[in-house]
Amino acid sequence: MAIAKLNEICDDSSSSQDILQLFDDKCFKVISGVDTGAEFCLGDFAFPVDGEQCISLSAEMAGGEITLFDNEILTIGSPVTDLIQNKIYVRGILLKVTYPVNDDNGEEIDIVDKSVELWIEDAETLTYKKYNLYNLFAMFTNPKSNDPTDLINRIKIVNPNSLFNVKVSGLIIHGKVK
Repeated sequence: MAIAKLNEICDDSSSSQDILQLFDDKCFKVISGVDTGAEFCLGDFAFPVDGEQCISLSAEMAGGEITLFDNEILTIGSPVTDLIQNKIYVRGILLKVTYPVNDDNGEEIDIVDKSVELWIEDAETLTYKKYNLYNLFAMFTNPKSNDPTDLINRIKIVNPNSLFNVKVSGLIIHGKVK
């Protein structure tokens, strides 16, 4: 059995596919036809912010990658042991990856081909962990800590598909070491 294209899942009223959707009450809810199922609400989320940066980028080549931020926890080949006082570090990111409907040849993109790689570099070991993701919306927040091993050092997005570009949007949250 083939996996349906995204528009077939969302637009076909005869489909039994449930949908996860964000509502005005700050809650993600699972919708099954006209019924609402499980929900996950963000109404009580708060995080300290000393600065912010909005980004909007495109991964435009086969194997193309974009580094979203780099906390530069590596100095002369080894991780730092102390964060620098009054320096701003990335403490969190809200991230969204959007795919086009059609590829560069005008063909509708199959849902199985809508996959980017999210690479997260650990600040303690400075090694990357790769996650293959579909329709990405994510929020990462580091603790309000002065321990460099508590931080994500770097996040990058890789678009392995040569037939279409993806749009990467995000809000990067900065925090100052005090």
